Amino acid sequence: MDVVLPRAWRRESAWHGEAHWQCVTATGLEFAASAGGDTIDRALVFCFGLLHDTRRVNEAVDREHGRRAADFARGLHEEGVLLLDEQRVDTLIEALGQHADGRVSSDPTVGTCWDADRLHLPRVSIVPDPALLSTQTALEPERLVAAELLRSDPPSWDALITRAERTE
Repeated sequence: MDVVLPRAWRRESAWHGEAHWQCVTATGLEFAASAGGDTIDRALVFCFGLLHDTRRVNEAVDREHGRRAADFARGLHEEGVLLLDEQRVDTLIEALGQHADGRVSSDPTVGTCWDADRLHLPRVSIVPDPALLSTQTALEPERLVAAELLRSDPPSWDALITRAERTE
């Protein structure tokens, strides 16, 4: 956190900045808690939420921001900041690099990451397409409402870290 946030681009953005990252993280962690067990990697969900839009260059169309976020994550791993094994780094890089490409994933962690971000598309006047949601959890009608409520009061990073560390 202390290394990532100061190096993030457009952190103050109302649409794609830190409050959005916190909302995406919270939504993903809620999906993980709903799934139970070890099917969803909470640490990767946390890292995705934190990093996914840190490399946007504008508020409009920026098709390469996911790949730049993936490169940022790889650099953080190489610096010893992102302490994940290679397989988990590869999964995070896949999730980051392709999150804006309009795909779905059968991988529970990647799908959770993408769906957590997509449920927050109404903030930029885009209705999420159910065909582009990877998880059953994201299709539950109350999830879109819950995502909207989060945007008025995103949880702190400390609260999100605590949620990510839970082993329910």
